[in-house]
Amino acid sequence: MINNQERTSIIKTLGKQYSATISLHLKKKKIKNAIGEDFTRQSIRTFVNGMRENEQVELAIMQLVNKTVKAKKALQLKRQRLFKV
Repeated sequence: MINNQERTSIIKTLGKQYSATISLHLKKKKIKNAIGEDFTRQSIRTFVNGMRENEQVELAIMQLVNKTVKAKKALQLKRQRLFKV
């Protein structure tokens, strides 16, 4: 289950409207709900808010956050290198 610290990190990294980004990520990874449909944005919010638990979805969310953090750091380093030239 996602705790408050993780929730804060998700929102800080992905922005306040994180559910659309997470939804696309889950579709790419072909993670579906119990009836074989894509997760709704509301259900994604319930996972992020810690009201529901699904290890597969939570792991995918954390992977997306980690990937986004790495991409932002790489972009920041690239900008710094270009600025110094």
